[in-house]
Amino acid sequence: MQQYFTRMNIARFLVIFGFFVGLRSIYFTWSHIGSDLFLLTPESPLALSHSWHHFFREVFGDFGAMIGVLMLLWLPRPLRAPAIWWAMLVLLLGFYAPFWVGAPFMIELAAPSLDAEIQHLIMALPPLAAVFLARKEYYPSP
Repeated sequence: MQQYFTRMNIARFLVIFGFFVGLRSIYFTWSHIGSDLFLLTPESPLALSHSWHHFFREVFGDFGAMIGVLMLLWLPRPLRAPAIWWAMLVLLLGFYAPFWVGAPFMIELAAPSLDAEIQHLIMALPPLAAVFLARKEYYPSP
C-alpha cells in the first residue's frame, strides 16, 4: 500500500483533483454563452456569437494545457528533466494566471462572486502545489 503514496502519485492526484474541480468552471462558461449579461459590447453585431469564440478558445486552451501537464506527469523516469518541469509550471501558470492577473488593475476582470473566487482557488492551488511537490522527480540527483 505504501508504494502507492509516492511523491509522483500524490502530485498526480492533486493535479487530477484540481482539473476535475475546474470542469465546474468550464460548465459555467458554457452556460454563459448567448446570455445578454455576458456581452461586452451589446451594440456590436458580433456580440451574440463572440462568447462562443471565448468558450472554444478556453476549452481548447484549457484542455490542451491539462492534457499536456498530465502527459508530462506520466513521463517515464528516464525522460524527466528540469526543462520538462519548467514546461509544466509554465502551462499551469498560463492556465491559472488569467483568474487573477487583471483584477488588481481592472476590477471588472475579477471573479464575479466570492463563490467563483473560491472555485478558482480550489482548482488552481492543488495542481500548482503538485508541480512543486513533483519538482524533485525532474531534477536528477548527483
